[in-house]
Amino acid sequence: MLKYALMTVFSKQSKLHDIKFGTDGWRALIAKEFTYANLEIFLDGLALYLIENYGTEKPLLIGYDARLLADKFAQFAIDKITSWGIEVRYIDHPVPTPVIAYAAANLNQLQKSSDARLATKEMAELTEPELFRDVEQVGLSKLELKTRNTTKTECNAVDEASGVDSCGALIFTASHNPPEYMGIKYIPEYAGPSSKAITDKILDKIDIAARGDFTNNAITAKSELIEVRESYFEHIRSIIDFGTIQKANQKKRTKLVYDPLFGCGRNYTNKLLEELGFDLITIHDIRDPSFGGSMPDPSEPQLQELRQTILDSKSDLGAANDGDADRFAFMDETGAFYPANKTVSIILKYLLENRGFRGVIARTVATTHLLDDIARKFELNTIETAVGFKWLCEVMLDQDTVVAAEESGGMSILGHIPEKDGVLAIVLMAEVLAVTGKKLSVLWQEVQDFAGKQYFYNRLDLHLEGARKEAFMALFNDDLNNIGDFEVKLIDRTEGAKVYLDNGSWFLARPSGTEAMCRVYFEGNDKLALDKLVTQVSALLDDLI
Repeated sequence: MLKYALMTVFSKQSKLHDIKFGTDGWRALIAKEFTYANLEIFLDGLALYLIENYGTEKPLLIGYDARLLADKFAQFAIDKITSWGIEVRYIDHPVPTPVIAYAAANLNQLQKSSDARLATKEMAELTEPELFRDVEQVGLSKLELKTRNTTKTECNAVDEASGVDSCGALIFTASHNPPEYMGIKYIPEYAGPSSKAITDKILDKIDIAARGDFTNNAITAKSELIEVRESYFEHIRSIIDFGTIQKANQKKRTKLVYDPLFGCGRNYTNKLLEELGFDLITIHDIRDPSFGGSMPDPSEPQLQELRQTILDSKSDLGAANDGDADRFAFMDETGAFYPANKTVSIILKYLLENRGFRGVIARTVATTHLLDDIARKFELNTIETAVGFKWLCEVMLDQDTVVAAEESGGMSILGHIPEKDGVLAIVLMAEVLAVTGKKLSVLWQEVQDFAGKQYFYNRLDLHLEGARKEAFMALFNDDLNNIGDFEVKLIDRTEGAKVYLDNGSWFLARPSGTEAMCRVYFEGNDKLALDKLVTQVSALLDDLI
């Protein structure tokens, strides 16, 4: 196993403003840190960065998710960025993060349309009647399409001989966080998360903006509406075996239940599954900024309606996306929840055996070592990175990567963009079921048999912040020799503290980069021993909880 050496994972907090980057962008509470005042500082700083690195010749894409005020913040960003002389291409409906990421790297290849407004109107006929019947009562409106500096586009305004298609994309999303949060992700032109080097440079510019140490004498640029869905779909058709899946479904239709959790996956993931011929039920298929009074996190507690629908309909598979559709989760035909550690392992084995993929396998420090065992069977290398897809993105940009995966439900594959994509993951797992004709539970057992051992997982999520976060990490210092009955063999500090024990199990303790939380991830090959380890680590944490 290879390892990328890392020193610092998260950005430092500036004294000039409340903007801080975590593992993927800036997230904060609306009306507390995420205000129009802070947003203006962010956008001025981003504009200074873009001009320094791209000039004003390349457009910035702007999109938003299904959250309250996301469309308003996006319109504010359009006006601010164009005021710096930087052209904007925007999407006027909730769009998945991986879709706008793909568009940022392939702007010149987007399907040309004589009238992008017409294309978006066709999308609206699928989405907007339900959307505004349900949410107008809480004061939401569509993105305000201002006529000043706004034109129709054929998606070919960028010179096709100019090399880089865009200067990246900006999407307003807080991903799986609760509805009271808002966030921003800046995605550079390579279609993956911003590296730490890039976010550090942007933060430097944000500091300049916070001090007001700049002038803006630019002529306001134009903004143009674009349609991105069909181009993304064409790309997915090129990396998913559509023909084989459709033939399999003609013989025996695989029955699926899909839950977008009121988020951006609606009218993306389900439309691809319908095209592939699956017998599909979609639930929570409206835009609801409150996410049904919960949070758009595809974790087991949030998927009880998905489970019940699977059981009631006798479906073969259940699948869900998070709020911006860059993450995923699955349930089998019995309603059993399958974390990403299991399903990514199934997908990896399928890609290597059935599709002939070859390259390295990249995973974060918190992700299952089962991927390593599968890789060794095929004489392939595994690379371990810190938590956060930006580190996996660096691997994908550097070398052929069969699968890049993280425990939290993010993955990409060879031939795709270096960004986690929950839409792709669900369609790919549907391919596995349709082509093999096997249930998820059978596929999971086959993976363990192939590796020659069983794998068990657990995770503790602790709501801690400030000094309690520091106290949490202090528990796992270099003097830690034992955890109850288990001897500590090694502590790896790539990120947090990854503690290897004498019975072959391990756990990782780390603070979250996006929430006021600390997490402990566990993996082992003996369920009773792992349960005992979880109990003993929990006892160690009793004084903090």
